[in-house]
Amino acid sequence: MSGSTLSTTLLYTAGFLASATVAGHTKMGFDLVFPALKKAPDSPGTRAAKIGWMECNQGFVFMTLFCIKWANTGGLTDTYDKAFLGIYSAAQIWTGIAYIKAGIYEPLVPLWGIPTLAGAGLLL
Repeated sequence: MSGSTLSTTLLYTAGFLASATVAGHTKMGFDLVFPALKKAPDSPGTRAAKIGWMECNQGFVFMTLFCIKWANTGGLTDTYDKAFLGIYSAAQIWTGIAYIKAGIYEPLVPLWGIPTLAGAGLLL
């Protein structure tokens, strides 16, 4: 069972953007985050920040997989899918607000765009 052509297209687009965000997020880490961390004193906190930055990529990978699943099945198939989308979206909203407060705006496109596309695809 699959949704409309528009629904499927939006979900695949969201999945593709989530997948592509892994590369952009990793690049931002190497270009911006890790050089700044090198200036900080070596500590468990600076090492954890570097590890945590790369760990964030797993959320984009999971969103890619779920978007593909939803495009192929016609939508949210169970409570766990709904919970994932809710938690993912809430985390992306919070993270986007934190970036705005930091004066960094580029990440808002994937942070808010991916859940918006997925949500639109699931509503159609």
